[in-house]
Order: sequence, then C-alpha cells, then structure tokens
Amino acid sequence: MNISKVAKRYANSLLENSIEKGILENVSKDVEFILHTLEISSELKRFLSSPVIKSDLKKSILKEIFENRISHFTSDFLNFVVDKKREDILLNILEKFIELKDDYQGIVRLEIKSAFALDDNLSKLIIKKFEEIFNKKVEAKFILDVNLLGGFVARYKDTVYDASIIHQLEKLKNNLISGTISLN
Repeated sequence: MNISKVAKRYANSLLENSIEKGILENVSKDVEFILHTLEISSELKRFLSSPVIKSDLKKSILKEIFENRISHFTSDFLNFVVDKKREDILLNILEKFIELKDDYQGIVRLEIKSAFALDDNLSKLIIKKFEEIFNKKVEAKFILDVNLLGGFVARYKDTVYDASIIHQLEKLKNNLISGTISLN
C-alpha cells in the first residue's frame, strides 16, 4: 500500500475520532503544533524515521517534547502511530489530517504572493472573490514576492491563479503573435 493511502487512513481515523469526541478544534491545534515542530526540526524527523531506534525510546522522546503542550488524546494517537511502526510517515499523516479537516469544515487555504504588502481592504476583496469562486471559507497566507512586478499569484493545492502583470503581458504577447488581437 502506498504512503498516501496509509497516511489518509490514519488521518481519517484521527479526524473521525476527534469529531466523535467533540474535540476537533483542540486536536487540530495540537496537529498544527506538532507539524510546525517537525517542519523546523530535521533532527526530530530523522530520529522518528530511523528504523534502528526502538519504539519505546521514540515514544519517550515524543512525550518529553510534547507533554503539557498537546492533549492526552493527541499524545495517545502519536503513541499509536509509533506502535504501528508508521512514525516515518507521521508528517504525511498530520498534513493529510489538516487537509481532511479543512474539507470537513469547508475551508480552502490559499497562498497569495504579491509584489507589495496588500492593505486590509484589498486583502479582504481578494479573499471574498476566492470565497465566491470556491463557495467555501478562505484562509489566506499572504507572502511578498519581489519577483512579481504587480498583481498577485494565488495557489491552492496544485492550482495556480495568476493575476500578475507578467502573466497578463505574456498573454497579450501570445495573442498578438497568434493574431487574435488586432491593433486597429
């Protein structure tokens, strides 16, 4: 079975159990915290993925790192993943959980790059437009990209919405070359 299917199975189990127990928001915060910790610590990722390190030691280190920072429920889930020898795909499981949770709650996470910092009104306008497109709540992460001349580029999973000046100029150039635009 491939990693993606296994990760989805574990993530779905965590999601369903947290919904059933009414603790989805707490578990979601725990997962975000663990994900952030794994993303900034390559040592922890290597430690967890090492097949020579015993499961008991892995569980002990995870307990030491996350004790009093995550719920008992989430801690039990981490131990379960280690017991099942799936800690090497923990990052995949947690990322898939966030994706499934967002789908469940009707949330779309966008990454929006712009050449300059967008003011609140423009940010809200862009978010509102994407909420109309997706018919879901949009949570946007705004990033400055000095390589853009103007406009913005939004990314959702594998889909890119390019409203940059560079893209618009490229489209205009292609239309002129193909003869679909007349200069008259």
